[in-house]
Amino acid sequence: MQNLFPFEYVEQPLNNQDGTKSNFRQVFGVDGKNVMCPKSSYHIVMTEDISNLGQAFINEGYDVKSWSHRNGEVIGLNIEFGNRPTKVGECQYKLIINVPNNGTGKGYLSIKQVRLICGNGMVSNKTMHKDNYIKIPHTIDYNESIKLMEKSIGSYLHLLEQVENRDNALSGAELKDTEVKYQLNKWFFEKELPSTQKKIIDEVTGEVRKLTLNDFRKMLITDGADIPSEGRYNELMEALDRELKHNDTLGLDLSMYTVYATITNYLSRRVEKSGSKAPQEVKDERASAKLSYFDDVLAQLA
Repeated sequence: MQNLFPFEYVEQPLNNQDGTKSNFRQVFGVDGKNVMCPKSSYHIVMTEDISNLGQAFINEGYDVKSWSHRNGEVIGLNIEFGNRPTKVGECQYKLIINVPNNGTGKGYLSIKQVRLICGNGMVSNKTMHKDNYIKIPHTIDYNESIKLMEKSIGSYLHLLEQVENRDNALSGAELKDTEVKYQLNKWFFEKELPSTQKKIIDEVTGEVRKLTLNDFRKMLITDGADIPSEGRYNELMEALDRELKHNDTLGLDLSMYTVYATITNYLSRRVEKSGSKAPQEVKDERASAKLSYFDDVLAQLA
């Protein structure tokens, strides 16, 4: 069976200066480049084993592509699950399997959802039932987890349902236009505004102090172009305008999903303009971290 990845890891023992065997070894990835020097207890998940998992999906009729990052520090599979009509518009889904082989943790599953009406998409690392995640540990029995994943292909469709349930929950939380704007401003202040720009000169004391959300909202009204990260904020408002047009097209009312879709639209455009050479899966993953804002929202709606 052909490996879906164009390389396999090679491990080489390391010695201490006195010539005795070290507890560490050297691991080489793509083109024989050094990836890391892990302890003996940290087991590298081999590309052949992840490839076998991908083959199990291929055998079920799914389109599977492999990807790697930083010479193999992170490897993964991108599995096409196709398009599905949903309450908020037709969406395209991909199952992403991500395995960091750089000592940072376990492999995991996530879903990338692209809303076809506008092309915006983000990775969902946290479904509404986190226990459904199947993780790949870096221990000697990691293959048992991979075999479990192979046997559970049908259950992954349930992950798609969870993502759709999330969309429906957000869509069911109706908002007024002022509430939509408030949530967007709050998200931008908490997740997008750099901490270095969260400073302001106190009008009373003249001293520099920490910028608050209320300060930021006030600046939006009184200072206009002088707001911090003005360019990014304007891009967010452009995304809102696009989302409002999509709402009219689909016949959707304003809701918390309007906020969510606006932000994913904005983040998708930011990813597109990014000069990063990382795989698309990695860039989406980085941007999606800013969607943790909705974890508390969903908890309140549950």
